[in-house]
Amino acid sequence: MCFPSCGCLSQGTKAVFKFKKNDLLELVCSDSSLDRFEYADRKRLSGSSRSRVIRASLAVLLGCFSGSTLVLGQDDKWLELPQVQERVEKGLGEPTDCKRMVEDGRIWIHRDEQAVIVDGYVCQRNAPLEMFACPVGTKEHEAVVAVFAKSRFVHASLLAVGGVAGKPVAFEPRFVPASGTTVRVYALWHDEKGQTQGILAQHWIRKTGTKKPMEWDWVFAGSKMYKDPDTGKETYMGDSGDLICVANFMTSTLDVAVKSDAANSGLVFEAFTEKIPKRYTPIRLVMVLSDEPPYSGDALVSDVPSSDGAEALPKHLKSEVPKRVLDFLPARKIEEQSSEPKKTSEEKKPSEEKKTSEPLKPTEAGKTSEPAQEKKP
Repeated sequence: MCFPSCGCLSQGTKAVFKFKKNDLLELVCSDSSLDRFEYADRKRLSGSSRSRVIRASLAVLLGCFSGSTLVLGQDDKWLELPQVQERVEKGLGEPTDCKRMVEDGRIWIHRDEQAVIVDGYVCQRNAPLEMFACPVGTKEHEAVVAVFAKSRFVHASLLAVGGVAGKPVAFEPRFVPASGTTVRVYALWHDEKGQTQGILAQHWIRKTGTKKPMEWDWVFAGSKMYKDPDTGKETYMGDSGDLICVANFMTSTLDVAVKSDAANSGLVFEAFTEKIPKRYTPIRLVMVLSDEPPYSGDALVSDVPSSDGAEALPKHLKSEVPKRVLDFLPARKIEEQSSEPKKTSEEKKPSEEKKTSEPLKPTEAGKTSEPAQEKKP
């Protein structure tokens, strides 16, 4: 769900709202990925209009900037983004036998497996969706996972493992769905016992008001480049947040290969809350190229009621996560639980040895006394 001025605000890393004496509302937002981008919207406001703007502004701050400065979560406190990043780094580590693509991003490739690995976290699990994943500091209010890598780096990584960028969706003069190499997206994480869990990303997305997961495949659409007519600077448009989308955008890096609906009044998908780990859970996304054509069954036309739709799911949604994908996130050792029993056992051993090593005390008759446990009544 988008809020007023969301197209601009979702790109920013900071926002300042302030009223001046002449009742002007000034909004300034800047985007580090665009180096320096400033937007100012000044409008004379009446009393009632001012209250509406304030409410909308608060909604924007809580939604669009959830990943910029403070992350609003389901824990009992707010977490700053550096805290979340530290949790991801410690919890996931680095995948083995993979090549890191950029120093300032958590993204790797494995050429033999034709896989792109990128780390992030669960940013929200109960909202309408326009994308499954976005870069941090962009559109966390309408995505499930926020990743610590720009969309342009994901694009370059997909090319490096053999992906072919197609074309983004076109709406005029007629609708043409996005095209490109089929990409299967898997989400990996650790459960409370440190064991690796994995799932195909579609299972975290469901059609609004149902229990049926999204069926469609993603394709490598490739987004677009925008050239500023004044400065001549080029910008990768997917960096604004449109990384792995479930609503059709002409700026998507990965998009579904069928007609979806990006209008706010008709969002098709929402987060499958019951299947998603709690917010802030570190997530490793593995994007694997597929030779199969993208599944584009008409999942939205059928209104046949179903409890979970499992019997009607296509083959790729019924398949288990391949072991080669799970290997990108080894199980985590829980040291605290394994070390505590050892400490208690080691503490008991010296005391037991002390008891057994004590000499038997002689009795008054010169005989040694037998241990108490061997005495017979």
